Amino acid sequence: MEKLVRPIFAVFDEKLKFTKLNRKFLYRAVFVPLFLCFFQFLPAQVLPGQQQVKFQVFTLSEGIPGLEEQVDESQNGVFSLPISHLRQTVPYILEGILYGWNFCYTPSDKTRGVEEYFEFEPINTVKTGDPRISFSGYKVDESFFSCWVSYDRTDEMMLYRKHWQSIYHPQIRGTGAASIYDGDEGFKAAYAEAAKNALRSYARGIVKNKPKEITGKVLLCEAPLMSIRNGKYVAQLEFLLEIDEILPYSSF
Repeated sequence: MEKLVRPIFAVFDEKLKFTKLNRKFLYRAVFVPLFLCFFQFLPAQVLPGQQQVKFQVFTLSEGIPGLEEQVDESQNGVFSLPISHLRQTVPYILEGILYGWNFCYTPSDKTRGVEEYFEFEPINTVKTGDPRISFSGYKVDESFFSCWVSYDRTDEMMLYRKHWQSIYHPQIRGTGAASIYDGDEGFKAAYAEAAKNALRSYARGIVKNKPKEITGKVLLCEAPLMSIRNGKYVAQLEFLLEIDEILPYSSF
């Protein structure tokens, strides 16, 4: 069965601690009643003109069968594994929403013996524990651990987003997949592949001959659509695109 959620990314402030003393209370007061609730993911609110970004997030509540993961349970107890995953994946996604990613793409070319290459790096970083991040609406069931996350953009971030909105940037879409057995790196790889496939599809429409290299940047412009299908993370993403250079092969 496929689990489909819009979107899939999350973060936990380092101030949030599930100690042995409060874990039992929190579980009884918050999480146990939520097992009786209908587990529903609501539409995200990632609006370019608003200072606050708000979205719902989830991660698997238990480990993946067959995948060994070492987690320190001294602070967060039974929730240590999902919180650990969220701390790794959320900053990565927030970086895409707030700043975007730089890319360098080399299409494969069999006639020249060139293999496909895609480099994908954040323009700027977001740290776990950023004080602008807040959390609400915690839920848990037998499969997923979720909550709502809010992030307050700075004035500089608003100006940066305005730049992307004021200059024409084509909107591109792509789908990427990677194994859930690769853990957090698989999650990130699905996003990178979605960006690569979106760029490749767009480039085919504007470049007649296969280029040697394309460089530029992308910014997440809509809430991601992520699912888990047949043991893979599957990301369906929409970006704003800014191409810095399309480098052609030299004439022979």
